[in-house]
Order: sequence, then C-alpha cells, then structure tokens
Amino acid sequence: MAIRQVKTVARKATAAMRSAPFGLGFREARKGKPLNYDAFPRDTNAQWQYERGRLFAHIFAGKLKVNNKLSCYAIEAFYDAMRLKLIF
Repeated sequence: MAIRQVKTVARKATAAMRSAPFGLGFREARKGKPLNYDAFPRDTNAQWQYERGRLFAHIFAGKLKVNNKLSCYAIEAFYDAMRLKLIF
C-alpha cells in the first residue's frame, strides 16, 4: 500500500528524531530487519517517521541517543542528510 501524503507542517528535525516510530525504524534497520509494511497502518505521520528512521540508520553509524538524549552527532548528521536531500 502506498503511503499517502500528509499535510506538511514546519517542525524541528529533532521532533522527528525523538518520535517512537523514528526510533523503531532506526533500530530495526540497524538489526537488518526488512521494512515492516504493516507498521502504523492508521497513522500516516508515524509511517513517515518510521521510514525516516530506517533511512537514517543506513547513513549514520553512530548512536542515536546517549543517556536518553539525542546525540549531538546524530542531530548534525540528520541535518546534513536533510540538506543533501537524502532524507526529507
């Protein structure tokens, strides 16, 4: 099933990185698990965050969080990935 486009709202990238779906996608991709097409079937925003987390896991080798806070290296890498249009 194709993911529908949702109404876009300007938010900080770190809000996406802190979301549970982003973290789940990041962890699953790191473990080498295949894409879960049925993840978050009724929440399009969560589907997008999940996919962003998976994409980020493939381009960032460090830890996402340190002591339950986002790593400054992860934040910098995420902004770089967005600037390079690797993640949107």
